[in-house]
Amino acid sequence: MRGKDLSGLAWQPMNDPSGMAAYEAFDAKGRGYYLVRNKHRPEMLFVVSDGMSVPPGWYTDKGGTIRRVS
Repeated sequence: MRGKDLSGLAWQPMNDPSGMAAYEAFDAKGRGYYLVRNKHRPEMLFVVSDGMSVPPGWYTDKGGTIRRVS
């Protein structure tokens, strides 16, 4: 797996009117991260940072907890 694992952040569900972001979290330095659902496989989520970069890796909330799957 490439990139750091962000599954340990305190992910909070979002009420995003656009329906894009499902969860948000902030790291120790205050950087924001958002988990966005894949349209074709909604159990899969990818990360977008507040700097609009997309860190590598896929996550899932299947089973009730956020965990990295690749």
